[in-house]
Amino acid sequence: MDKREEDDSEEAWLQLRPVEPLPSQCCGSGCSPCVFDLYHRDLARGKVDDLEIQRAYTPISPANAEGYFEVLIKCYPTGLMARYVKSWRAGDTAFWRGPFGGFIYKPNQHGELLMLAAGTGLAPMVPILQSITDNADDETFVTLVGCFKTFEDIYLKTFLQEQALFWNIRTFFVLSQENFPEQLPWSYREKTHFGHLAQNLIEELVSSCRRKPFALVCGSAEFTKDMARCLLCAGVTEDSYFLF
Repeated sequence: MDKREEDDSEEAWLQLRPVEPLPSQCCGSGCSPCVFDLYHRDLARGKVDDLEIQRAYTPISPANAEGYFEVLIKCYPTGLMARYVKSWRAGDTAFWRGPFGGFIYKPNQHGELLMLAAGTGLAPMVPILQSITDNADDETFVTLVGCFKTFEDIYLKTFLQEQALFWNIRTFFVLSQENFPEQLPWSYREKTHFGHLAQNLIEELVSSCRRKPFALVCGSAEFTKDMARCLLCAGVTEDSYFLF
């Protein structure tokens, strides 16, 4: 993670931090729970070196999952949250709050979804993709583009390969730092591009969509900004894409 991406990530999770109530917001009558009780309950309990930390993660479990949820977490070697996550043992308790988000998927709402994901930006695409393939009545086409550094960095390979077997799902990969493209498995070679997801490739993807696409974009702040610009240049209007 470069410095800019690290700063963007830190700013994003800091915005999720609960706002401490003003003293004037407490009526002083001994309410239970008090507004300050609620504030302290909502604070993340993760601590590293006495520093309280929290991060935002996107569930990848099915939308109809009951009693559990799954998240995709990338642990950076020097990350504080990585140290906290790696300290977990079976039976430990971790505190979570949410979910948050502004995109609600409805079956057959769009003719085709063009999913543009970079790294762990794949996470919000997973439950949407699975909800489509789990619903025989949902005939939405999906073109999913996953951007990673190398083939080894691709997350959830088995899941994505299984999803690509469905008649309405296509998956593509863009690898920016792959040094051994000739060693990719044959099943990946025809659907893998090397370099970066740039304007010409976005235009090619948009034009290859089988129906009018609605784009979903998730990645770093810089990636999201670049993709929004490319989509507009490719003729996708602002009301036809969503930026996570």
